Formats: sequence, C-alpha cells, structure tokens
Amino acid sequence: MNKIAEQELVFVALGANLAGKLGSPLATLKSVLVDLALLSGAPLLVSPFYQSDPKECPPGSPLYLNAVIQLLPLAGENPLSLLQKLQTIEFNYGRVRTGVYNEARILDLDLLSFGTVECVSDLLTLPHPRAHERRFVLEPWAQIATAKWQLAGRTLGEWLLRCTDPILLRIGGDD
Repeated sequence: MNKIAEQELVFVALGANLAGKLGSPLATLKSVLVDLALLSGAPLLVSPFYQSDPKECPPGSPLYLNAVIQLLPLAGENPLSLLQKLQTIEFNYGRVRTGVYNEARILDLDLLSFGTVECVSDLLTLPHPRAHERRFVLEPWAQIATAKWQLAGRTLGEWLLRCTDPILLRIGGDD
C-alpha cells in the first residue's frame, strides 16, 4: 500500500469507564474497533490501551480505559459527517448524554484531528482543544502518530514532556 499523506489522516480518541452490554470497558473498546474499521479506507492503526484516572469528572467516577486510533476517511467524508457517525456508534453502544460534564460513560469517541482541517463551531472544534493537556490522549496518540506530528505548534512528544498528568498504566488488549 502506498504511504498515506499525513494531511489525510484522522485520529480518534476512545474512552470507556462503565460496563456496557458487552461487559467491561476493555471489551467495549475492543469491539468498537470493528465498527471504526468500517469508517476507514485503510486498516486502522490502534494504540495500546491505557488506564487513567478520571480527569475533571464527578467525584467517585471509575477509572478510564483509553486508546487512540488512526483512520483514513472514506471518500466524501468531512469532519461533521464523521462526528455524526462517531456519535451514532456511541449511542449504539449505550451511551446516554445527560448533560453532566465529563460524566462516566460506556463509550466516548472524540475526534482529535481530521487531517489538517481547523474549525471552530458549536458542534466541533478541530484539532481537539484540550488534547494537548491530557496524557490519556497524548500517550496513546504518540504511540501511533509519526514523531513529527504537530498539535498546536508542538510535537506530541513535546506536549508529553510538558504534561503534568500522572503516568498511565498500559494494559493488555493491544495484541
């Protein structure tokens, strides 16, 4: 396969901290990879899975499992159409949006970047406005992106060096 131009790549963060119809958050994240592969014109690149403390979540929130995937958007896809598909997948897995900020969830799919597209709207901001502040995004993202991948003027590695979040625990499931 020809090398895919970086400006065409999409990165999506995956997170879960509640058991769903498939069981554990890990089972949910592994299963959703099949659904996400259908949105890609090339095989997914999948980071290792990491366990993280809930960040800016309601008290008593369970630990999260996180990963990041890279996909090649299908012909005609744009950021808003992909966002709608991601939200449909979340709903199909049982995600309910109650309006509580950073509440526990069965599945969370965050569009981190869509090639080199930059946008700010009520529905979507790209690149993701807080990705560079969150180790649970940076660590798995850096595992699959090229070393020169830029976010807000710095490489992911440079952001990781600046990140003060606790170190993450890498867990099984990246086989």
